[in-house]
Amino acid sequence: MVLLAVRTSGDAGFVPGDQGEPRSDRVLELAGSHNVRDLGGLRTTDGREVRRGQVFRSDYPAFADVEDGAAVRELGLRTVVDLRRGTEAGFECVSWDVRGVDYHRCPLSAGEEISWHARYHSYLTHRPETVVEAVRRVTDVSGLPVLFHCAAGKDRTGVVAALVLSVLGVDVEEIVADYVLTEAGLGRILARLSVTGPYAAMLADADPVDQRPREQHMRGFLDWVAERGGAESWLVDHGLASSHLDEFRRRVIER
Repeated sequence: MVLLAVRTSGDAGFVPGDQGEPRSDRVLELAGSHNVRDLGGLRTTDGREVRRGQVFRSDYPAFADVEDGAAVRELGLRTVVDLRRGTEAGFECVSWDVRGVDYHRCPLSAGEEISWHARYHSYLTHRPETVVEAVRRVTDVSGLPVLFHCAAGKDRTGVVAALVLSVLGVDVEEIVADYVLTEAGLGRILARLSVTGPYAAMLADADPVDQRPREQHMRGFLDWVAERGGAESWLVDHGLASSHLDEFRRRVIER
């Protein structure tokens, strides 16, 4: 069985060699990737639940090339949204057309800011149109189930996940808790990226501690968005139709 949801509530649930954060039953252990999870199962502020099996987030989805894409078929993926730059995608990228999956690249950029210093709002101020397009692709009900990813599945992926979950009405505490789940696989992610093409030089002098997903980084981003009316208001103000988001909510929130 390629696809395995690891349920660890009530036990240690730690991944050897990583940072010791507990796993969630939404985390998927897929050969080749270290940070894949289902956004389903999270609770909204009105007590409902995000439907499972519709929206996934991940680090580089190398699992798609394991066992002839068995996990892709198990997840039922129809769409992938890649948040990486062209140099990254040019170095390694799954042949999604071979897997029968629609592929869209929406390269988030923070400009001169450094993402691991967690100035996440810079993605929304430097190239807001790319963020909006990424969210539009992720929330397009005709393309579900969808997976979105960057390299580590923490910064760019974390920003898009926070916006999508906010639109769904997921509580801030749940969004922050989902963000820090990356901690569990961080050691393996950094080990891979530190010897991988365009990331090796970037990480050579970086302090691994700076890469940790800290709660205050995501809270700071969510506060910044809230000061501007909230995620939906920001997205609509930047061109995403409110009817599009209404349709997404109807599709992915359990009644």
